[in-house]
Amino acid sequence: MHDRLDHHRMNDDTSLAAALRALPEATPTGDGFMRIAARIQHRRHTRRILWATLPAALAAGITVTLIWPHPGAHIATPAPAAVTQQTTSAHAKAATSLASLQTSSNEWQAWVTKLDRDGAPLDTRGLASATHLQDRIALVDLQLSATRDPVTSADLWQQRITLLQRLGLLHLQSYAVARQTRGGSETTIM
Repeated sequence: MHDRLDHHRMNDDTSLAAALRALPEATPTGDGFMRIAARIQHRRHTRRILWATLPAALAAGITVTLIWPHPGAHIATPAPAAVTQQTTSAHAKAATSLASLQTSSNEWQAWVTKLDRDGAPLDTRGLASATHLQDRIALVDLQLSATRDPVTSADLWQQRITLLQRLGLLHLQSYAVARQTRGGSETTIM
């Protein structure tokens, strides 16, 4: 088509308009718009499925990576003489740190009790989490009453302190939410 046209004559508007009028009219097919709409709908549906399943697949992949046993990552067992030597030194360290762990636990317990008594009320999710943490603390207390081993006691006291810290932070989240809503912002901190 371009071969038949003289490009030198197309420089003025009238000859260009005449050449465009000489082109045959194109008639769209009757289902052209329906095909385009169906293709757009299919792409939207595919994107919706992708965005819904991609985070779940990513989380599952991370979980499998963390849980799956790693080849070559085996635990070496020390010789029995080394075990008894490590155990006696661990007993000595546990006995000295046991008193400091108990003091720390009492301080954390007092702090959590004050937050519970004077703090903002918890929402239902926070209340369920607090109940779960309190149950775990009660279980640790039960285990502490049954053990006589200083190493196990030290580990249990450390677990108790960690649970008390988590419980205290749970109560502090209510303060952060109350501060955010009181300041005029409607955002909540999770």
